[in-house]
Amino acid sequence: MISLPALVALTAATTWFVVFVVVHIGGVRAGFENARWLLISYAACFLGTLVTAIVLTAWSHGIQTIVLAATMAALTSACLFALYVPALYTVLTSLSVQTMMLLRHRGGALPEAELYDRFASRKIIEQRLATLLASSYVAPNGPCYSLTPRGRAIAKFFRLIKILWNLGPGG
Repeated sequence: MISLPALVALTAATTWFVVFVVVHIGGVRAGFENARWLLISYAACFLGTLVTAIVLTAWSHGIQTIVLAATMAALTSACLFALYVPALYTVLTSLSVQTMMLLRHRGGALPEAELYDRFASRKIIEQRLATLLASSYVAPNGPCYSLTPRGRAIAKFFRLIKILWNLGPGG
């Protein structure tokens, strides 16, 4: 049986996470910068989750119960965020998803050459480099691009993840 503080924590985390998703999608549709807006809106809703869990358990429970409820709410929120972000970026950046959407938009069929022009072109590389530049992960260095300190930190982190998951260079 779930205790009242656990139920409060799960309900607070779920409710605030739904608010986060609605606010995040609304901000992206309004043209806010996606990554920055993602972090700002999540941080605000995460804080709301903690405050709600603490306030709703503080009136009749001891400090241990309050800490337990806040911890459960924080972990639940973090787990929901960990599920949301990959799903979001799959929809936003997946070439497979973009290909299927383009095919659907164009009646379900396109010549192979047009698909190659759209998805294996210089334009795709330019768009990816523009995104990396805007995020300060790379910087122009003459005719080349170099990782910035921020980019190196991210690359090191994902290198460790790829090693942990036993993925190859492109996987």
